[in-house]
Amino acid sequence: MRHRFAAPVALTVAVAAFAGVFAVTGSLLWSPLLAAAAALGLYLMLDDRTAAKVDRDSYADDARARVEEALRVLHGIERLSHDVARPEARRALADSCRYVPELFDRVRDRSPDRLYSTAAQVGGHLRSLDGVVRQYLDIQRQPVLYRDPERLRRDGEAAFRRFADFALDSVRLVNQGELAQYTANLDTVAPPSLPDLGR
Repeated sequence: MRHRFAAPVALTVAVAAFAGVFAVTGSLLWSPLLAAAAALGLYLMLDDRTAAKVDRDSYADDARARVEEALRVLHGIERLSHDVARPEARRALADSCRYVPELFDRVRDRSPDRLYSTAAQVGGHLRSLDGVVRQYLDIQRQPVLYRDPERLRRDGEAAFRRFADFALDSVRLVNQGELAQYTANLDTVAPPSLPDLGR
């Protein structure tokens, strides 16, 4: 955690070292050299991570940003869904809003190295879904402006359900590995029936 403070603290020390050395020596040669040396030394003391750890931290930060971006789109869809008149369409959107965060949580717990790609893929689908919901609401508000608005609404509702099913299937896919472990654990929780030694 302290690596997050390495750059700002090192920069502050560099400025202070430059000002201090320049005030004492008046040298524009030694002031930046000593300031850079002090800043670099302090930075390396505060950020002692290996290159592999830096890569893992960078990946985790990028994955977290992707998840947050996808969840922002999802929360926008959730707000829009309150205006959807048909209960089955609203229910499909509510299911999506329940399954997607669950998917991210399970991938983060069980396969953290796949979180970035999962969030990127689901995020792209969510942006498409957001566009469909917005268009659906416009058709719902002003059907006279569209040819065959009923068919367009049915197509939109089918898309809502397809996405909800996709999100649920994705959660189930993550669970498949867990189920294998669960089944193995069931076999070891209790031994098979013990022989009756009294005979």
